[in-house]
Amino acid sequence: MNDAKLKRTFLPLLLMTIILLLTACAKGEAHVTVNTDGTADVKFNIQMSNQNLEIIGQPELINKLKDTFAEQGFETESAATKDTQGLTASKQIDMSSADQKLEIPDSVKFTHDTEEKFFYSTHRIVVDADLMSAIPVNDWTDTLNSIPSFVRNLVFKEVDLDFKLTLPIKPESSNANQTSEDHKTMTWNINPLSNNHLELTVNVPNIQNILIVSIGLLVLMIVTTIFFVRRRKKKKTS
Repeated sequence: MNDAKLKRTFLPLLLMTIILLLTACAKGEAHVTVNTDGTADVKFNIQMSNQNLEIIGQPELINKLKDTFAEQGFETESAATKDTQGLTASKQIDMSSADQKLEIPDSVKFTHDTEEKFFYSTHRIVVDADLMSAIPVNDWTDTLNSIPSFVRNLVFKEVDLDFKLTLPIKPESSNANQTSEDHKTMTWNINPLSNNHLELTVNVPNIQNILIVSIGLLVLMIVTTIFFVRRRKKKKTS
């Protein structure tokens, strides 16, 4: 899995989306589906209240966000209702291609440890993210910081952020808030006001070694069967 490829495309858009959600009392979901062919499907779902968009003076915010996603190669689709504006943005990323290292904010810590074993490799991924600290200093953050803390806390309670991850295999463990019935899709509820700690451990089978052992056992079974069949025939003839 190429972590840099996913982080370089995903993280800037995620941070930008967080900024917009925090200022519009909205709902947002980021869903990453990892495929067996080395690609990942990334999808954003965003809903914002028309009333809140008017309050913050950004009635065209969804359209601007839609254009930004499109510039990054995402396919976008509007999802408006009577009282809300929204969009979905999706893109498939090739994680197997070579890439350069991504510089991520100091407030986002990402570690990926791998333990190689004969039949499988264990991947341990840990992410610690303080979203407020990760947002670059700009007019948006100045606006947020100008709001009294108790008012900001009340506003942020209305923000619903989820991060979903779907894997092709069942993980060994995770600290997700919810998991699907097949345990392959994990959902973390993201808190915009404090540090978010995500843990995931996955055992990835070593197909080559498994095949070697399986073929070896198959050959051994065939040789053993032939040996006993010939032995029985010799006994009968004698």
